[in-house]
Amino acid sequence: MPRRKHLTLRVLGRREILLKPIRERAAADLGFDIEFESVDGIEGIQRAVIRPESFDIYHQWHTVDLIWTARSIQPIDVRRIPAWDEVERLANLHSGDRQICSDMFRQLYVQSDGRLGPQVTDRVSMVPTIHGMDGFGYLRSHRDEIMKGEPESWAWLLDDRWRGRVGLLRDPSLGMMEAALAADAAGLVHFQDITNLSIEEIDELVGILTEKKRLGHFRGLWETYEDAVRLMDRGGAAIQSIFSPAVTELRRRGIDVVCSTPAEGYRGWHSDLCISSRSTGAVLDAAYEYLNWWLEGWAGAVLARQGYYMSVREKIRRYLSADEWSYWYEGEPAAGDLPDPYGNVCVRAGERRDGGSYIERMSRVRVWNTFMDDHNYLARRWSEFLAA
Repeated sequence: MPRRKHLTLRVLGRREILLKPIRERAAADLGFDIEFESVDGIEGIQRAVIRPESFDIYHQWHTVDLIWTARSIQPIDVRRIPAWDEVERLANLHSGDRQICSDMFRQLYVQSDGRLGPQVTDRVSMVPTIHGMDGFGYLRSHRDEIMKGEPESWAWLLDDRWRGRVGLLRDPSLGMMEAALAADAAGLVHFQDITNLSIEEIDELVGILTEKKRLGHFRGLWETYEDAVRLMDRGGAAIQSIFSPAVTELRRRGIDVVCSTPAEGYRGWHSDLCISSRSTGAVLDAAYEYLNWWLEGWAGAVLARQGYYMSVREKIRRYLSADEWSYWYEGEPAAGDLPDPYGNVCVRAGERRDGGSYIERMSRVRVWNTFMDDHNYLARRWSEFLAA
């Protein structure tokens, strides 16, 4: 496409999404400059909330209610999204009688009173794109050594048999949720709602974690997936919270890490495209072009090669080989070696994806990432745990 000079679209998000090949392809296809800025964890959320003038597009993670309330993003007109019908079909995806992607639509539509909800309207807060589920990762050799034959459980993160070799996610929202899943599975605490802990439950959980830390239970905490790779590759961790790109990279390095299928269920997540409330004119038009480009499938195929799913599955399939689709989406053994987003072999022939097919894995999601009502208190207590 002919270049549009003096037009640059600024995209804010996490580094495991904002990959160089995606930026380069988008800029070439769309004909204008695109800047990716990777800001991870709580820093990225704070930036999106208080500085909407600093970005045009935000790849948000479980924070739409927060940034919507702060008026940092603007409504998206679905009439300008040609593939919207395909996105909406995801709401009706079921496993048996269970709707398995419902959380993506819980705060999607702008209601008549300006709030967000599931009732369909022609304005939305975000465009659902990539999604998936996380368990924990562990070294197969260590599991066979100390707990062979036991079903995988979040409780392992707090099990004394892994003492000194456990890694946790540093992010307060996700770290606390995974710790709650572990404490609940271990029978240490019973929570009314793991996705919305009370102040008393937060205090009890932080007390457990702080005591574990005092006893040397945790090997380290990580912020980015590269940190997680280093922690398990050379940092001494044998079991830890983990994202799919870290599993892909560790296996590429020849490390036999297993992505668990916890008996209690996965922690589900989705990352969606939002438009800054400050985007107007030609920049706003470019933002819609970028959203629609994502829904054409190429970007989702790139991210499939590190384990992520995309809302427009059939469009993704056109950009994946038959072997890639069979492995990543259908859970079949790899017919041959498969590449990561950069063309390096990350899956060897004969390997099967942990957890099975897309439907099997999504149907096992127990909780979804969210901001809790008492998040500010949770964050303060989490900081105290980190400093202990």
